[in-house]
Amino acid sequence: MSVEKQIAIIYLGTKGMLNSVPVNKVKEFEADFLAYMRSKHANVMNDLKAGKFDDSLTSTIEAAAKEISAKYKA
Repeated sequence: MSVEKQIAIIYLGTKGMLNSVPVNKVKEFEADFLAYMRSKHANVMNDLKAGKFDDSLTSTIEAAAKEISAKYKA
């Protein structure tokens, strides 16, 4: 997995944003989230790849996670 993908997923995990996703659905969430980020927020992923990490990036990551995780809530 590329570094920018790892950063985004690890960030979500450390902020408790995966808590509402059932354990058996985490991999599916991860795939959906990363596909969404690639298609809608490629600039954020590119910034992460370039070593940037700031509040504007994390707020986009969090908003995307909230949107995607809504369909996984138990």
